[in-house]
This record gives sequence, structure tokens and C-alpha cells, in this order.
Amino acid sequence: MRIAFVGKGGSGKTTLAALFSLLIEKDGRPVAIFDGDLNMHMPELLGFEPFPLNKHLSQPKPSQIIKSYLKGKNKIKDLDAFRKTTPPTKLSKLIQIKELHKPPLAKFGQTKGNINLFIVGTYEEDGIGSSCYHNNLSILENILSHIVDKDGYVVVDMVAGVDAFANTLHSQFDLICMIVEPTKRSVEVFEKYQELAKGANVHNHLVVIGNKIRSDSDQKFIRAHIPKDKIIGFFLEDEYLRKIDQTGETLSIDLINKNNRKLLESIKSDLNSRLHAPNERLKKLWKLHKKYVSQKSITERFGDLSGQIDKSFKFE
Repeated sequence: MRIAFVGKGGSGKTTLAALFSLLIEKDGRPVAIFDGDLNMHMPELLGFEPFPLNKHLSQPKPSQIIKSYLKGKNKIKDLDAFRKTTPPTKLSKLIQIKELHKPPLAKFGQTKGNINLFIVGTYEEDGIGSSCYHNNLSILENILSHIVDKDGYVVVDMVAGVDAFANTLHSQFDLICMIVEPTKRSVEVFEKYQELAKGANVHNHLVVIGNKIRSDSDQKFIRAHIPKDKIIGFFLEDEYLRKIDQTGETLSIDLINKNNRKLLESIKSDLNSRLHAPNERLKKLWKLHKKYVSQKSITERFGDLSGQIDKSFKFE
């Protein structure tokens, strides 16, 4: 199953994604965490070593290795033609979540217990003024499109705001947890995200976590601005987490507020109750691929890439 944590910058996406990962790790199934945020704090929170640049998935060499593997026997001569929307086919190689210790991801992640952590990467100095972070996210899109997750969990700490709608990431999850603080700006980000989610037909995957809740008035504020059926619960201000922010210590799921632990359990139950439907996601990917590769900038450079779709392919 797949879950993404989204919200405006500073809303608490990384902390909640990390805590949720620590909770589901106890199930004994593999957990693949992808830190897709510009600010890469997941390794520190989970007690991993800092990731060197050559382990960032979006770096040229890792990206090339991963794409070359996923391409399999598909007749894609130029790896640049393996676009962010390129879907899997019968000739592709897939990533099995139970085999994250094997190529192509083995070289670029770190493992602790059942948790396998990967970093997408951030801006580099030579990209200042000339690159877009959406380009970094392309390799994450490729991985998510080609990973078989029925025997484990995929958790993604997403880029801030509504940027997931500039690519395929909005359509890649069984559950999208939007973190909303009791502030006007946070509610505005939710309203825009909800509007786009409805347009992209993923609104039914979206739930809201009220975060940084200090009082009943904070809960009332969120209830007044967020549809009742979208609120999955409230994550209370936690002195333990404040301490972690100040000291940089590793997170422990066992030391958080009991009510917050119950909320994470509710999110886990919601995720596990959802229909595992990879072929429905695949159909959305086909549609997005057709739209993306029909752009003039793509057709002029690569020709018609709509033939990359193999409608005879299905996930088992």
C-alpha cells in the first residue's frame, strides 16, 4: 500500500511521515520511505547517516542506473526518452518491495530493521537559476510507476504545497494525508489541493490531519474550514516532539503522546482498508503520459512517445 504526506512547508509532513513509518514497521513487512522534500530531514529523524550526494536518486548517475534497469527490454534507445510519465510494459523490469536490497535501489538507500530509506535530492549549486525541482522528482515518479508494493508499504514525504499536480505524483497513492495547521494560510493550501484533487479524480484518496493542535479552539478552527468527512483526526502539540526539534535526537514511536499514537493507528487502519488497485493507477498513468508526451517540446525532440504504452500489461 502507498501513502503520501502533503501540506504547506513547515506543516509537519516529515515528522508525521517518519512516525507513521516507525508504526507500520512493527508489522514486520518492508517499508520503503522516499524523502521527496527539498529539505531533507528524514535521515536525521529516523537515526540514519546523512546521505552523500552520490546516493541522491535524482543525481545523474543513480537516475541513469535506475532508468536503465526499469527500461528492461523496451526499445528505448535514448534514456532521455524514458520520461517521467513512461509507464511499465511487459518488457519492463519492476521493483519488488520485498527485494529493495537488490539492484537497482540497493546502492542508493539505507536500511534499518524493516525500513528502507531513499532520498530524492535537492537543489545543487550548479542548478541555481537554471533548474526546477520538478526535474528532480522525475526519478521518483519512475520508481513509483514501476514498484510492486502489495507485500509492504511505500511512504513518501512529498514536496510542499500543490506541486504534486505538476507531475504524476498526485495519482500514485492509495491514501494522501494532507497536514493542515490551524492557520488561514494552511487552510488556503488545503482548499487549492482539494480543488485540484477533484479535477484529477483523486479526491476520494485525500484525508486531513489537523496538526500542531494546542487547544479546543484550534480544533474548532479546523472543523470550521475543513469538510467533516475529510478530517481523520488531530495531532496534538507534543512536548516530546518539541524536544526532538531542539536536540536533533532520533524519533521513537513509543514516546509520543498516546492520543497521537491512536491517530497514527487510525491512519494505518484507513490505509489497510483501502482497495489495492495498481491497475487503476496504471490507467491514470496512461492518460497522463498521453497528455504529457503530446506537448510540442516533447514531440519535436523525441517524436511520438505514446507508443510507450502497452495496454496488454497488467500488474498481477
